[in-house]
Amino acid sequence: MRALAGFIMRGRSAAALVAAAAAALFWLFPPFLVASGAVVALATLRRGAAEGGLLMLLAGLGAVALSGLALGTPWPMLKVLLACWLPLWLLALILRATVSLTRTVQVAAVMALLGVVGFYLLLGDPAVWWSAILANWRQELTTLALQQGTDPATLGQLLGLLEGWAPYLPGQTVSAALLFVLLALFLGRWWQALLFNPGGFGGEARELRLGQPLALLALSLFAGALLSDWPPLINLALVLGTLYTVQGVALVHALVAKLHLSPAWLLLFYLLLLPFLSQLVMALGLVDAWADFRTRIRPRPRSS
Repeated sequence: MRALAGFIMRGRSAAALVAAAAAALFWLFPPFLVASGAVVALATLRRGAAEGGLLMLLAGLGAVALSGLALGTPWPMLKVLLACWLPLWLLALILRATVSLTRTVQVAAVMALLGVVGFYLLLGDPAVWWSAILANWRQELTTLALQQGTDPATLGQLLGLLEGWAPYLPGQTVSAALLFVLLALFLGRWWQALLFNPGGFGGEARELRLGQPLALLALSLFAGALLSDWPPLINLALVLGTLYTVQGVALVHALVAKLHLSPAWLLLFYLLLLPFLSQLVMALGLVDAWADFRTRIRPRPRSS
């Protein structure tokens, strides 16, 4: 990773090449989009707004051109990059100015909540918008299913499931974009630490705290969503749930470091606990706003 980060920092051309190639590979393996965003974050953190913006332009043109050749149209790639790279660039600028990961993630929370509101303002009822899209797909998918010998009833069940998912599309979409942005920002910050401040990112990430006001807002949204079952509240709650899952992960890393536990515990956490009990991790992150486990738990002495 250090070698890759060093290559990216060689110059604008190298950074644009890596970012464009990784973004284009997103269509084969979606996590590559995180790597592409990390390049933008690293350049912006290290060299400022103008350099980060110019890199986005150059790498974006390259990624759009490559995707256009592969997909036959450049628009899907352009939409993905605008939705992901632009907020990432803004957050990288905030992190560069404040040198505070906590403050930056709090701003990301506000941006994500506004993104859900904007979804409703621009598209209206997501169920109606999504149903119109599915109606356009239905005939094409039915014809394709018949050509391949697939039972149309199975396709109908799948489309029914997608229609049922429609009310929660804003929260799921914004949460996915938020998770991408944070992962790319963290990766870019880690690369920066590898090159210029070895070990710095670990301590910074382990101290991530989103604060009690945001936790109170999250609890209010969760309670309102449970009591009313109103999709807009549920979508807003989904976004903050994603953020507090991130804080729960940071807390687990902090406790493992404080207790001097084996890295194998983190491996078990990522393989077993996080995929299947992410709500428990989110609850841990919320409770930490008041419990402050990092302070309460005493460091474990190192074994000699």
